[in-house]
Amino acid sequence: MSRLRTPLPFRLKQYFACPPSDEVVVEKARRVLAAGRKVRWVMLLYAALFLGLSGYCTLVGIRKIETLDADQLSDGFVYGLALAVVWTSLGLLGALCLGKFLVGFSSDYRNQELLVRYHDRLRELRELPEKKEGEHGL
Repeated sequence: MSRLRTPLPFRLKQYFACPPSDEVVVEKARRVLAAGRKVRWVMLLYAALFLGLSGYCTLVGIRKIETLDADQLSDGFVYGLALAVVWTSLGLLGALCLGKFLVGFSSDYRNQELLVRYHDRLRELRELPEKKEGEHGL
């Protein structure tokens, strides 16, 4: 009998907890939409940073390779290998961030936008259901 009165571990609480209220769900959707708009522009900043670093390293590497003599073949190989690594890592990261920025303009968050718009419209029309005593919510 005493085992039933002990508090449930956190992992089990999430399965037996009451579902969140409509207001909580809508506020979470609002936060997701606001964060998505900010992340889009941060991705553009990262893309410019990575692609700019890749271009700068390319210019520095080409200048170093141009000043090499014919005797320094191994140094040229190392510089070329370093350029390949820079292009692969920074260029790929820049391209991925640029792609993420461009995809941010599509309707990834269409469900959240519709939820927020529908909820706001119901509030304007005053057709939201009143909270009943048996209803759970925060």
